Amino acid sequence: MSRLETLQPDATRRRRLTAAISLLGVLLSIAAFHVAVLGRFEYFEDAVRIEGWGAVFFSVGAAVSALIVVPIAVFHVRDMAQIPAKPITWLFMGFAFGVATPILTGGLTRISGVFAGLAEGVYGVGSLPSLLLDAVIIFPYDMFIQGAPNVYAGLLSGGFFAIIGFLMDRLNAMKSESVSMWGPWIVAVGLGIPIMVFALTGPTEFLRDLVR
Repeated sequence: MSRLETLQPDATRRRRLTAAISLLGVLLSIAAFHVAVLGRFEYFEDAVRIEGWGAVFFSVGAAVSALIVVPIAVFHVRDMAQIPAKPITWLFMGFAFGVATPILTGGLTRISGVFAGLAEGVYGVGSLPSLLLDAVIIFPYDMFIQGAPNVYAGLLSGGFFAIIGFLMDRLNAMKSESVSMWGPWIVAVGLGIPIMVFALTGPTEFLRDLVR
């Protein structure tokens, strides 16, 4: 790669890195939400997971939060994707991810709850417009009331985001086209999915204690 080429944004690598990191962000955001739920139980209580349609729609809310935050951040911060960023850049991005996604997820709590209630038959279709309007109006309030307590779990996931994202960034910048093309995706799936699965199925008391 010539010096002139390194000074020009590589659109292909930039889009690829943005997409792969966004997938990682979705997986980590879902994991952080479910661990944060366990963290709300006191030590003398039995930590209980969200189950059924609630687990599905609250996970969707966490995924949407990541899809709002991550693509915009990565696409603009990592415009020169052919040159790997310094660790401090990824530490900053991990911190921002760890704070922004749980707060946004908190704002979407009522919206997620409405759809979960609709799927479970708690709400009728006719009540959907008014319930969604209420959820939208109270969105800023829920961002802090529902989202702020989840920031600790979010920062834990932000640490994973920074470390794994840094590795994916370096793979994406490799001169080998095959490594650059497949490396970030393999790492996102190979590390992101196990973390999410452990958050969803791991020992509840252990996960609760991580964020208490």
